[in-house]
Amino acid sequence: MDTQLTALRSREMLLEPEDLLEIAYEVGRDYPRWRSRLAEADGEGSWIQLFRDGRLGVWAIGWHCMPPGAGYLDHEQVRGAVFVARGALTHEHARLGSAPHVVEVGAGNGFCFDEALYHRMHPVRDAGPTVTVHVFATPSRQTSQGDGSACPALRLGLP
Repeated sequence: MDTQLTALRSREMLLEPEDLLEIAYEVGRDYPRWRSRLAEADGEGSWIQLFRDGRLGVWAIGWHCMPPGAGYLDHEQVRGAVFVARGALTHEHARLGSAPHVVEVGAGNGFCFDEALYHRMHPVRDAGPTVTVHVFATPSRQTSQGDGSACPALRLGLP
């Protein structure tokens, strides 16, 4: 994880969603290394920041503490990727004028997205505890989270 992130943080260009997915896969496959930190996390939801530097942020989320029926997320000019390290998610991608595209994403799999994605996710009930890795890239060093400590994945939109 550290070698690739160190190389990427020196870049001045905005990373492509596919690059972010590679990082999410790499961090997610290293789940045994950081899982104890997630279990000890405080707050409303079980999430921890694994890495933050300039345009790039990486978070881990334990969905066992997340509220059911989370609303749609609007990532507001943020590219990203999600990797399921444990359990499974239902990913619902909203589409204008059509029914949402719904897919189940199981452990060992992920997806990436550009700035225009409007979606929602929730853990698959019978999949057991679900843990995901979220990687975000912002268009500039200034983020809408102020100090960069808040997890963009937890900013909920409309139900």
